Amino acid sequence: MGSVEDCPALFRIRRSHDGRRRGLPIQVIYAITQRLARTARQNRAVTDAGTDLCSLVLPSIARTALAQPRVESIDHHEVAVPTVWWNAALAHYRLPGGPVSGRTSHGGRTVISRGQLFALASDADLESEHDVLRLLWHILAWGSGFKLRHNHKRLRGIAKDPLAAAATLRAAAFLARIDPESAYAKLYRATGTPIPHLGPAFFTKYLYFAGGGFPTHPSTILDSRVAHTLHTRCGWTSLRSGGNWPPRTYQRYCSLLARWAAEESAHLGREVGPDEIERWLFGA
Repeated sequence: MGSVEDCPALFRIRRSHDGRRRGLPIQVIYAITQRLARTARQNRAVTDAGTDLCSLVLPSIARTALAQPRVESIDHHEVAVPTVWWNAALAHYRLPGGPVSGRTSHGGRTVISRGQLFALASDADLESEHDVLRLLWHILAWGSGFKLRHNHKRLRGIAKDPLAAAATLRAAAFLARIDPESAYAKLYRATGTPIPHLGPAFFTKYLYFAGGGFPTHPSTILDSRVAHTLHTRCGWTSLRSGGNWPPRTYQRYCSLLARWAAEESAHLGREVGPDEIERWLFGA
């Protein structure tokens, strides 16, 4: 029989019956090198090399947006959602927490606002699987709008074990109120128990809305658009917009927005929440 020599597993060389040393098939080598290259690219994309955030200043143009009352820019920030699609999908996968509902706008469309999500979070019993998932469905609907491309995968993955998904979200929601980094780590694929197809752009929405709308809530939404603005317009040059940020980067982000919010509160003479700055970063 051929033997496997004592060398790294990915590049082991097999000895055939005739004693010749034979390398791995070229297809296997190609697949391995592609995987290693992909991993390297991902690592480069998510590594925060350490921009000194203490020196970053919120661009003055943001103050135009912050001049708007919080209730208008945050509580009344609403998104049109296809509730018929969501309720049909929840029924299809037999998931608890429905129905998804909102307000009917003047144009006849159903909309969900941040204010509605704050109320859902405040009223939710986090010990209840139904309430935890009900909040998730509404957040996903608000965050997706009519762009539904990954939601079937998300629902299908959660349907395999909704109790486990609810337990993970529950733990993350409690932590989100006191420790953004640990809350993020609960849902991050490398450090916690990830929910299928629920990446940082969406699970940080859950961490944010778990605060029930309190301006001082420490966990804030981080997605690729927010990261892009921070990178290109605010000086955080080590931050990339790829989406796979490690927990420590999320903590640095939340701390930065909390500092900016405190500075703007002093400047404007009213309490400014970190989410008001996130709202500007997203739209800038």
